[in-house]
Amino acid sequence: MNLTMTGLSAALILAAGAVAAAGEMDTDGDGVYSFNELLVAYPALTEDTYGTIDTNGDGGIDEAELASAMDAGILPAS
Repeated sequence: MNLTMTGLSAALILAAGAVAAAGEMDTDGDGVYSFNELLVAYPALTEDTYGTIDTNGDGGIDEAELASAMDAGILPAS
């Protein structure tokens, strides 16, 4: 049980760190990530993948969508 909790804690810390690092990429400060902003951290990102991550279809990736993409393995938690 302790090993499972330790692994889960480590995964959550890594994911939180990746989301925090991505927060620094919001260069215009609008609270969402444009395709070009995410392209800096994820150079292999395609417009199709960006569209998949943008689950609400508003044209921007918010923190929840970014975290979901990382959880689903669509984007690596860097």
